[in-house]
Amino acid sequence: MHAQSLDPGLDINDRHRQFDPALVPVGSHSIELLSASGETALVEQAPQPSANQPISGIVSLRDLQHPVPKKAIKEAHEAEQFARAGDLPKAIAKFEKAIRIHPAYRDAHLDLGVQYARVGRAADARAEFEKALDIGPPAAPIYADLALTSLGLHRYQEAQTFAQKALALDPANMAAQQALGYASAHGF
Repeated sequence: MHAQSLDPGLDINDRHRQFDPALVPVGSHSIELLSASGETALVEQAPQPSANQPISGIVSLRDLQHPVPKKAIKEAHEAEQFARAGDLPKAIAKFEKAIRIHPAYRDAHLDLGVQYARVGRAADARAEFEKALDIGPPAAPIYADLALTSLGLHRYQEAQTFAQKALALDPANMAAQQALGYASAHGF
């Protein structure tokens, strides 16, 4: 289920509220963050984006409340370097270490899942994508990754379900479209 917010830059996705600066019109805006009880937790003026420091990406309130330790980020950065160099065993070991340091490190779970998939460990990849989904808000790319790994495990009904969830969030997601087509053709 995907609902639009009337606030510029805010997107409500199930229970999670995310800020997407790409949706904010140019100019200054007041931002209110509400606690679970509905009380105003923070009111702040958002400055106009600077040409020197563009705003990009989406940051969840959970990420702001529970930042990833620098040590875990360092391990993940080293893992990415090993992955780019093609040393997948070392990349996997570094991502696993980053997750041991900070088990709620969503990006490390996603990246570890990708590395597991690259070495043919589809079940392990699927488990990491599920952990990433449990940590943060639903996201079409994660559902698409789950659909693709489910296909690798010949779980066509499951792949179809994940692909449909991805497409409900992002109808243009090509990986989910392809996974759905393949699952539909081979599973039934």
